[in-house]
Amino acid sequence: MNLSLVKDFLDSNHQPPFRFRQIVKNYYSGRYSTFSQMTDLSLSLRSQLDEKFSLLSVFPDKILVDHNTQKAALVLKDGLKIETVLMDYGDWLTACVSSQVGCPLGCAFCATGKMGFKRNLTTEEIVDQILFWKNVLFPFRQGGKRPEAEGGLKRIVFMGMGEPFLNWENLLSALDIIKQDLKIGARKISISTAGIADKIIEFADLSTEINLAVSLHSAIQSTRQSLMPIAKKYPLDQLKLSLKYYTTRTRRQVFFEYALIKDINDTEIEINELIKFIQSNRLFYLNLISLNPIKDGLTPSINLKNVENQLNRRHIEYSVRQSFGQKIASACGQLIQ
Repeated sequence: MNLSLVKDFLDSNHQPPFRFRQIVKNYYSGRYSTFSQMTDLSLSLRSQLDEKFSLLSVFPDKILVDHNTQKAALVLKDGLKIETVLMDYGDWLTACVSSQVGCPLGCAFCATGKMGFKRNLTTEEIVDQILFWKNVLFPFRQGGKRPEAEGGLKRIVFMGMGEPFLNWENLLSALDIIKQDLKIGARKISISTAGIADKIIEFADLSTEINLAVSLHSAIQSTRQSLMPIAKKYPLDQLKLSLKYYTTRTRRQVFFEYALIKDINDTEIEINELIKFIQSNRLFYLNLISLNPIKDGLTPSINLKNVENQLNRRHIEYSVRQSFGQKIASACGQLIQ
């Protein structure tokens, strides 16, 4: 919802200031999908607001459900679509949100890159993905059917469609709202970047406690460049320098995402270079990912155990990240519209 337009409307209709505060509180609660549901407003005001404004800037087209994952295709006001994912970890719920319609980076393993880049999402469209899920969950919380969802979403990850650091201003505005108005702490928010080095430095200077993840996928420049064309603009040496600045400035870990791809980045040479890269900074941490299949995509590796053995022999700390929603094409790299 464009709050400034709502405020202008209320002021022009001589509504008292507390009405705007009521609406803002209701909006960010995630309990309402229309103004007509806000029974603390007069019936006539609700009717006027519903006629003039949409409470949310995103509208569900379809929702697919796996046993621990839901994926929603959301329609924007201009008719474009994005996807967002809700993941149930048992003790908490995580929303994976998009930052762009499509993506300009064209990574070889990612379905989103194959659809090209349409536009950046607005701050409102980023935040409304989270409010959409809160709205979906509210009836369950009311009925007591999902005790783990009580209190709303606990974690947000910017790992959906698009490169968050290429939508910088709207990302920062959305983060402020998520922290201040949605009351989700910085340490419960993660942002994944393909390695936009100059923005990593700016992100470090924000002195935030938001988690930073980097899509690495190879520690050899030629391989990484073939998988991720953005590596031509931001080669590994430059990326590494920006991350050294980040860890020195923040004293926080960087999480590296590494999807294992058959005969490309799962060879002994590739893993040895990966180990050297991770060992170069005590705050570098590795997340291994099984490559999620996409149409006309690359082939997932079958060498996970061999890779783990190499990492264990060299005493590398790592995790094998759980894949959510592969059956409904909602796992990493599978989002597309």
